[in-house]
Amino acid sequence: MAKKGMANVENRFSVIETGTGIYELTIDSEVRESTKVYVTDEPVVLSANKRFLLETTEKQITIRENFNTRPYFIIENVRESYIIGTRNLPVEGMNNFRDMGGYEGKDGKHVKWGVLYRSDQPGNATEKGLDYLNSLGLQTIIDYRSSEEMAKYPSPIFPENTRTYHLDPNAHTAELSAQFQSSKEEEDVNLIASITEQQKKGALVDRYDIVMEQYHNFVTKGQSKQAFREMLKIIAQPGASAIDQHCRGGKDRTGFGAMLVLGLLGVSKADIIADYMLTYSNRLARNEAKMANYRNITQDESILNYLYSLIETRPEFIEASYERIIQEYETIEEYVKQELSVTPEEIAQIQAFYLE
Repeated sequence: MAKKGMANVENRFSVIETGTGIYELTIDSEVRESTKVYVTDEPVVLSANKRFLLETTEKQITIRENFNTRPYFIIENVRESYIIGTRNLPVEGMNNFRDMGGYEGKDGKHVKWGVLYRSDQPGNATEKGLDYLNSLGLQTIIDYRSSEEMAKYPSPIFPENTRTYHLDPNAHTAELSAQFQSSKEEEDVNLIASITEQQKKGALVDRYDIVMEQYHNFVTKGQSKQAFREMLKIIAQPGASAIDQHCRGGKDRTGFGAMLVLGLLGVSKADIIADYMLTYSNRLARNEAKMANYRNITQDESILNYLYSLIETRPEFIEASYERIIQEYETIEEYVKQELSVTPEEIAQIQAFYLE
């Protein structure tokens, strides 16, 4: 990845696909220097397949090319070499599929690209989107959804060499669980009816309290700990990667699972929160459509505000889980060892597999 001691990849180099075949690269360097840019189809800086694209002294570069496979870009100057990829991936039909690679981790190493993904439910993918998913060589799918969710929103059929594990943390509060018990067609109507009934009885709690409770449940609830214990033991196995963790929207359950993995890899709190908050921008259009549908059912602003809190992404949500762990165990690694019974050997394997 990068040489030890170098600044965070995420802050110094980035690439965003702003349109089909349009890649915007940012090279944040303190000095104006000549930089060579290569492209490769494998996420390693010493790729034998790299192809020269251009040499420039500019800090903002636009590359226009339709690549047959997912591109990774190698940035080289006289001092260093880095590899970067797009974090959000263009899986048609999905709005929150992304790569957790590139973050600075333990001992100056970085999280490998192309091995740790997080997403919304793959059943959203179109046929074209599924072809893209299959091109990533996924070996392991961690599905955090309940049996009711899976029945309503079945997953696609992946290749035979892709193993799927169903690990339901069951950390939802009663309010958040209500929508999962309904049919797909009646889900929104029944959820609003449940909230309206609570409001009439004066039993509607502060709308953010229930979300914060869920994030505490991730840390403390027995079934939740069992699910995330199994997840970590799975990804510690040789041959598990590439891995996609997903729930329904890729925010809460997936957000906590991603936090544990990145935390074990030594990623900073700031980068863990930044990774979590990508869900906010990724789901803006989806949330607007969701709220428009809610407004077709009710015009009560207090209920609409309550509903928005259930789909909103805020840094304090994941911070609630993070701080609960730090206050009681000092580090995510200690929490994982003490509460999830993940062994030091398994933690070492995870760090060896996913850092470079």
